[in-house]
Amino acid sequence: MRYVQYFEDRDGKLVEPCGDRCVIILDGRNSITTSMQDAIHFNGFRRPNYDAFQIRQGEVFSRSSAMTEIITL
Repeated sequence: MRYVQYFEDRDGKLVEPCGDRCVIILDGRNSITTSMQDAIHFNGFRRPNYDAFQIRQGEVFSRSSAMTEIITL
């Protein structure tokens, strides 16, 4: 499973917000570039505007690893 984890800025630190709106499941067949474009496109679409994101991949959320660095928007 590949997904976007969004982050918000709280007092100068990027933190993972709680809730279902801060994560988007992506199509793992797409390239990393396309996944990053999707993350930018979906930020603010039916969810809050977040300050940064990271593409992650793994079997489940708790056993995933980062595919990109944290990218600020």
